[in-house]
Amino acid sequence: MKILEHIAQDIVEKASGILHYPISITDNEGIIIGSTDKSRIGIFHQPSLEVIKKNVMVYCKSKIEKRVLPGVSAPLKFNNKVIGVLGIVGEPREVEKYVQLVKNQVEMMCQEAFRKEMVELKEKMIEMFVHQMIHFNENESHVIDQIYQSAKLLEFNIDTDRVCLLIDIKNFSNRLSANKEGDDLFERFPLQYFQPEVLSFLQLIFKENKDDIVSFLSLERFIVIKSLPYPRSFSALMESLEEKLQKINTFLETKYWVSAIIAAGDVSSCLSGISESYRNAIKAMSIGLRFEPDAAIHLYNNREILLRMLPKELSNDYQNKLLKLAHPLIQQDNYDVLASTFIGFCKYNMNLSEASRNLYIHRNTIIYRLEKISEITSLNISSFEHCMLLYTGIQCYEEWKAESNF
Repeated sequence: MKILEHIAQDIVEKASGILHYPISITDNEGIIIGSTDKSRIGIFHQPSLEVIKKNVMVYCKSKIEKRVLPGVSAPLKFNNKVIGVLGIVGEPREVEKYVQLVKNQVEMMCQEAFRKEMVELKEKMIEMFVHQMIHFNENESHVIDQIYQSAKLLEFNIDTDRVCLLIDIKNFSNRLSANKEGDDLFERFPLQYFQPEVLSFLQLIFKENKDDIVSFLSLERFIVIKSLPYPRSFSALMESLEEKLQKINTFLETKYWVSAIIAAGDVSSCLSGISESYRNAIKAMSIGLRFEPDAAIHLYNNREILLRMLPKELSNDYQNKLLKLAHPLIQQDNYDVLASTFIGFCKYNMNLSEASRNLYIHRNTIIYRLEKISEITSLNISSFEHCMLLYTGIQCYEEWKAESNF
């Protein structure tokens, strides 16, 4: 058994240091895989085969040859199957009392090592499963069976309502730089522990049943695919999001001096819905960071986010039409002033008094600028439909400008 082979020498060194008797461990073929005397590792130990075959302790009262020393050998079991042999070298009557104690310890360590290996294997399966789901394309019908087989293996119900949450670690690159420069924070909290520790904490916060999945997409981005089994599940999750984020940030700030932000996609069901919710969470995170950089929670269904997303959701042909409509305004030297005034006017319900009060611009100045815009674009600024077209055209231009600068 490979697990025993991996931990044998470590067990031997720890146990022999306490008992002060030489110890050896052989595999199920009688080959020594751990020994106080490291020169014996790899040697065939004949009495071990007798122990394995008979599944009983074997006592050796005297040295038979260089390879077989006096002592007691006992079978090591895992799931009721003999996987190796423990040998304690010494006078059998003296070492016999320690054999059962060390044997139990070795078997417990094998169980724990196996459990950890299974946990790691399951986490890798979940990681692959998450990537399959979030990158699923309906045109790739050949992978559907594979995904559903993985879901069955993980006891995960794909066809239920759920939402994707993205959790990004802020200032992580700064902490990495500090780590390279010898910051003592990361000496106390090694980087290799960061991801598993954060993942475990997020599982405590979000995992409430077997249909909830918490995994990572990169060192600084985690994903929660949260099931919504009841009618109020989504609203309850959204109401608790701020409290959950506060707990996450308390943990991160205390231990790693970093913090997190969250983006939520929309509610979905079925396989294609999961990938759509994931993409929408990415949009919410991207747009939220750009237009509300101080906010810690960005929701795809937030009206402000939906407004900001509008240009990208339009076809290229339609965007070009809107850009053409806004082009005369864009060409103006004072475009920024006119555009910001117009956007503010729309934001405050096309109400001159409200816009004047909130923009800190005199009412007459706003009227003058709006009339100027109307003259330049040949649009009726008192018409909601015309304002909507120009508003979207300006947003398309600003989106294009931001991407060009990026």
